[in-house]
Amino acid sequence: MTMIPACAAALLCAAGCVDLPPSELPRSSVSRAVESPFKGLDPGYKTQETAHFLVSAYGSESASRYASLCETNYTRIMQDLGLYSFAPARPYNVVIYKDSAEYHSKTGQPDWSGGAAYGNALLLYEGQGLEATAAHEMTHLVFNEFMGLSVNEQLRWINEGAAVYEETRSNQNSAAWYAARVTQAVAPNPIPFSQMINLAPQTESRRNVDRWYAQAGSVVGFMIRKGGSFSFYQFLDRLRGGASADEAVSAVYGNAWKSLSDVEKAWQLEVGS
Repeated sequence: MTMIPACAAALLCAAGCVDLPPSELPRSSVSRAVESPFKGLDPGYKTQETAHFLVSAYGSESASRYASLCETNYTRIMQDLGLYSFAPARPYNVVIYKDSAEYHSKTGQPDWSGGAAYGNALLLYEGQGLEATAAHEMTHLVFNEFMGLSVNEQLRWINEGAAVYEETRSNQNSAAWYAARVTQAVAPNPIPFSQMINLAPQTESRRNVDRWYAQAGSVVGFMIRKGGSFSFYQFLDRLRGGASADEAVSAVYGNAWKSLSDVEKAWQLEVGS
């Protein structure tokens, strides 16, 4: 199951709580549960169906609004990742609980979780962090389905990096925070790519992994911007077919980068400038 930090992008303040930046909150993971861990909405909820989503929320207006948000995110994600010809096998289910209390009570998720992805379902709750959380986690749903159920753990930096990049594209607070994190913590001391790939955080309940997420998001965003969306799709497709990262880079970006090491050097020049 994928768990999303409470208000990943916005600084959420509840009664008796102190506002926390994303660095004080865990990020999302990409593991999967076997059995449904959640209970549904109370009777009276409304459902809005779109081309790619089945959204359930309390009230027709809320269901319609969140369905529109989901389709907006989906369109941007598919364009950014170059997945123009990819279509999900079935609509994604999106459940919007009325608040944090209902979400935690019915999903049993830890207090720090702001949402959870299960199979092809996305579980969220209404609040300031919903917009960024939805974009981040929706990217995982698309990535996981496109790449297949058995996503290589060494590709986690791409999975999480794409999710962070899409989160920043959807929310100005996230964009500003991650930009500052890259400037202040990543650029002065980049994580070597060998460590970024092989030492990905295994849990997101810890507060000291935000530097890794900020770098992964920066690297994926750099590859998309510099190489273009279609090339990024080809890169993912090569990886899906079993190519190593170096092989995929060479085959797709050979005119600019011959290996992931070349990507690392080019990216470092950009963030260090």
